Amino acid sequence: MAAAAPPRIGLHLHDFEDRQIEKSSLETLLQMGFSIQRAEKALAATGDRGIQLASDWLLSHVHDPLLDKSIPREYILYLCPVGAFQSEVAKFWDNSMSKCGWNGAHSYFPHITLCSFFKAEDTQVSFLTDCFTKLEARLNKAPGKLNLDFFTNPSFIGLFLSENSEHFRFLSETVLHFGKEVAPFGITVGLPKKQLHLTLAHQYPPEHHEELVSLAKQIDLSATCRWDMRLYSRDPRTRMCEVRKVVKAYPPKLGDELELIEGDYIFLEPDELKQSQDGWYRGTSWLTGSSGMFPGVFTQKTAETWTWTLHKSLPLVEQQVITNGSCDGDYDNLWNNDNMEDMYAKIVKKKKAKELTAEPRKPRQLFVMRHGERCDYVFGRKDWCSHAFDSSGNYRRINLNLPKTMLPRNVEEYRHDCPLTEIGKVQAYITGDGLKCGSVQISHVYSSPSLRCVQTAHEVVKGIGCSALIRVEPTLFEWLGWYKPNVPKWISVEKLASFGYNVDPSYTPFMDIRNLNTDESHQEYYARSSNFTNYMVRKHEEEGGNILIVAHAGNHDACTYKLCGKRVKSETQFQMDLCNVSFCAVVMIEEDPVSRRWAFKEPPVTPLCHGFNKLFNWKDV
Repeated sequence: MAAAAPPRIGLHLHDFEDRQIEKSSLETLLQMGFSIQRAEKALAATGDRGIQLASDWLLSHVHDPLLDKSIPREYILYLCPVGAFQSEVAKFWDNSMSKCGWNGAHSYFPHITLCSFFKAEDTQVSFLTDCFTKLEARLNKAPGKLNLDFFTNPSFIGLFLSENSEHFRFLSETVLHFGKEVAPFGITVGLPKKQLHLTLAHQYPPEHHEELVSLAKQIDLSATCRWDMRLYSRDPRTRMCEVRKVVKAYPPKLGDELELIEGDYIFLEPDELKQSQDGWYRGTSWLTGSSGMFPGVFTQKTAETWTWTLHKSLPLVEQQVITNGSCDGDYDNLWNNDNMEDMYAKIVKKKKAKELTAEPRKPRQLFVMRHGERCDYVFGRKDWCSHAFDSSGNYRRINLNLPKTMLPRNVEEYRHDCPLTEIGKVQAYITGDGLKCGSVQISHVYSSPSLRCVQTAHEVVKGIGCSALIRVEPTLFEWLGWYKPNVPKWISVEKLASFGYNVDPSYTPFMDIRNLNTDESHQEYYARSSNFTNYMVRKHEEEGGNILIVAHAGNHDACTYKLCGKRVKSETQFQMDLCNVSFCAVVMIEEDPVSRRWAFKEPPVTPLCHGFNKLFNWKDV
């Protein structure tokens, strides 16, 4: 037999991405353990700009109450200037802001709107982007230089594209063509705009009109320009909101307050500005999706489009191609939206730096526990069901260590998902009582969907005496390489609750059962387990509290290795080490409250062992 490959050093997320390079972003996120709905939502929100960004988005939105709600994003087609003309408009934007203050045009970046907003489900985004990408050949045949005419009335200043021009017809036909392409996927794009114009100023006081007109006429309309057609999207919840940029961090002091992270954006309902009497407003964070009260003086009004997502940009290749490139400055970043990844990285970095200097909190502890003694280990994997059930499927308790009663269920389902023995329940309760004697308090409980794990968690919670509901999480099931070709059929959470188990029916799992893959490698099992653990500890970061995971022998290592900076074991070593994990074995890792690093600690509960009790036959006497 060939020797096993040595374990890799420093396996990180990018290593996992490299192994999955032939797979789509969605497939990779599913393989990492994210549910399909969350994975699709993250890719839509980040413009499918990479696995790392989508993962960061998901981990940042763990407290978003609408994370698991299906809310279609709103999409729009814009024509955006790039080059010398872009610089001219940017200069006007700055001058009009400094001399006349904010007006309606400043809520967006300079653009020509090609159609109205239209909606697309997160499941449709890849089709939408593909159809937009196919417009490239068409855009390569754009007419010559695009000319705009200056126009003004008492409440509006802008630049219009003549309805009789070749470009007007070309752009209108392109929008119609795009609408036909996406229609088979259930996406409805409205008709092209009847007027194509770039708004310079509107919704301003009448006394500023003359000065704004004077500034606008200084724009050099003959400046060279490349026009890009772009597909943007936004969260529909922010449609009518005012967007404010956080200019000063604010740590919340009361439970209803929102943490302000410098560089983040806050969505503010319009009525908040009118109703507030103390300068405090209720808003929602762009970075995290969390809502709460915040001091307005720590923020400033900014353009809504800073929070939009750019999905694709295609240039109009005109007869006179402009090659002078884009201008420098924030406006260029805004229009291209290429800074999304940098913004997330910088904000997350600042947040981590702030945490390092914050006042120490009580250390958090994560307990990972194996289930108790299972029926098929005592009475035989193949034989126990045939002895305990008759040919009609009726249960017979042939040994005191078998359950007193069985839940109504198919015999084959029990064969692949067996319950605890009576001793197994006692083991679990004793372990819970031991944690209680060790002064352990548990705030959050997660369990593998296996019946033996749910039963173990149920008894442990009773032994500890805590009121936490058990969250059944498919991601915590053991390595699927042992379960080819099919995953066991587990009892639903609703039925478990009806049978008296203290599970949480309202919990939305991190991973859908349908996404479990029996072809996964043991490294992918490690990735699945560790990604959920990382997500879970971040989810409960603000509220604090100790966490208990009840799962399988392999979860001791798979759920903790990444948090503690360990390497993935080789498959041979992984399987060998499982033999040393006894029933109800507990490991504990603890988070340093200052550095936020996790490390293994001695559990505050003593080990549990007992002698083997042979099967007794009274006839032998």
